[in-house]
Amino acid sequence: MSREEKIPPRLPNLILSISFFFILQWLGTKYLRINKIAPDFILIFLIFFSLYTDGMFALFLAFGAGLLQDILFRGLIGANSFSYCLISYLIGLLKNKLEIKERFYSQISLIFLGSFLYIIFSALFYQNPWALGLLIPKILIFSIYNSFLFSGLFWGLKRTLYG
Repeated sequence: MSREEKIPPRLPNLILSISFFFILQWLGTKYLRINKIAPDFILIFLIFFSLYTDGMFALFLAFGAGLLQDILFRGLIGANSFSYCLISYLIGLLKNKLEIKERFYSQISLIFLGSFLYIIFSALFYQNPWALGLLIPKILIFSIYNSFLFSGLFWGLKRTLYG
């Protein structure tokens, strides 16, 4: 099985993109709520980055972005870092094991799966797994919302990072 070499993103474009998504995250939690459910733009970016970048760089970016999000938006340091790293690793593993090509519909399904797993990991990390039974409809809405937003952001993100 041969693996094609991925083109690494240009660093200035990567910094601008992650900054843009942090601003979207800040605005999204305030203005884009649907039934008290806000999208997670950082998660969308990290899953996209895990799909298009192989290896440890995606994990380092997931850890750094999660740590920064913990500092800026949350109280518990490490919760998002751990969840983002785990999701980035699982997306990379699934992508390689299932040999998922760069098809739009398979990427949307991985965004859905990653969003679903993020809520589950976060609930377990914040030690309230009992809430999962109550939150299943909200988890599905969150996952669909992130998938829908990814479909709108996909082409711009791909063009910005990879030319």
